[in-house]
Amino acid sequence: MILLHQIWNQRRQNLWIFIELLIAGFFLWMVIDPIYVLTANRLIPQGGDTRGMYVLNLGQYDKSFGEYDPTQDSAQVMRRHYQDIVRAVRTCPEVEAFTVSAYSSFPNSMSWSGMELFNEDSVRVHVQQYRFIPLDGSDLPKTYGMVDVRTGQPVTLPADFAQRRMIALSERAARDLFGTTDAVGLTVYESSDRENPHEVAAVFCDYKHYTSEQPYPMAVLSEENFMMAPFTANIYHIVFRLKDGVDADAFETRFRAEVAPQLSRGNFYFDSLKTFGDYSRQNALSSGVTNKLRLQYALGGFALLCIFLGMVGTFYIRANARREEVGILRAMGVSRAGIVRRFLAESWILVTVAYALALLVVGNYVYAAGFAEGINAVNITKELVPDPAYPQNRPWPHFLSVTVLTYAVLLLTALVGTWIPVRRAARILPVDALREE
Repeated sequence: MILLHQIWNQRRQNLWIFIELLIAGFFLWMVIDPIYVLTANRLIPQGGDTRGMYVLNLGQYDKSFGEYDPTQDSAQVMRRHYQDIVRAVRTCPEVEAFTVSAYSSFPNSMSWSGMELFNEDSVRVHVQQYRFIPLDGSDLPKTYGMVDVRTGQPVTLPADFAQRRMIALSERAARDLFGTTDAVGLTVYESSDRENPHEVAAVFCDYKHYTSEQPYPMAVLSEENFMMAPFTANIYHIVFRLKDGVDADAFETRFRAEVAPQLSRGNFYFDSLKTFGDYSRQNALSSGVTNKLRLQYALGGFALLCIFLGMVGTFYIRANARREEVGILRAMGVSRAGIVRRFLAESWILVTVAYALALLVVGNYVYAAGFAEGINAVNITKELVPDPAYPQNRPWPHFLSVTVLTYAVLLLTALVGTWIPVRRAARILPVDALREE
């Protein structure tokens, strides 16, 4: 009660810092909200082991290049050259598994392809599709480290996966279609009139296409129309993973020196070799995630600096103006730490009251405009309901998480800004303080 009376008696001096805390609380909440969403999305597990995963990018000469050879431009010749390139990669002793992905079907690629699937009751679900070419042991789930949702072991596709027009579903896709992840052996269709049936061969844990976003319902299929003319090398990427224990730096050096020269076949040539991490960073930059985080951190830092300087200035003036009070308290036996705690308690009350009022404005803003959303590299679909398993998708957990984070940052900054000048003032001796008065 004494503290409350003290704050009320000095309400004029507290007014400006209170207004600053009120504005800063609202502003800081808005800054932290997108940071929370993007960070929470990043912390969602990838859904598989992407260590040692590489994407081989091939270039292709056309008529605009002097190296172009028109005699090597037929679909049959290109297919043969491409198979030779695949063989050169998969026979590397360091390679554990590989796949020929169709249409950039690998994590963090800038390409995104979707499709609609239906169950026996014509329930429609929109999914992202990963397609691969069943060529010379190409195995997309194994290469991408996908995990079976039931056993927790690497996904194993049947040998006749492509011939039987089978499909593998993510757990979210299986739940949306069948209400359960126990869907192996069930049938899905690419249209509601029962055309193009697919038997479910496996259900794998939700797999993230973009590191900074949430997993989307996914389906893995084989690509039937391989190497149909006209052919462009950027449609089909060779993705592979290294065996455990392989030195990645030594492998990359050897690959570029010994293997890359073998990949120039016909009109194909070696362009680049990138890791999953390379694509993740590239996607974060190109989709705006990196710049958005930088902007939010800069805005948050500016707000905190203003709060810090405001608290330092306010409590420096206040501590000097209350030297007599400090001297009396010291004379009564109150320790330096006790005096500091009194001032910190005043700061805490100011921050808490101001932040509580700011939350009223925040709540109305969120109700009208909604929460911040993670950046979507592609405009997928508005039909998908965000997975409620993630707290950032549930209104109250989302609101409370951002509120607590903002309050903690705001309070810590204010307390540090208060502690610095007050700690200095509390060092004064009682006699000196009373003599000055």
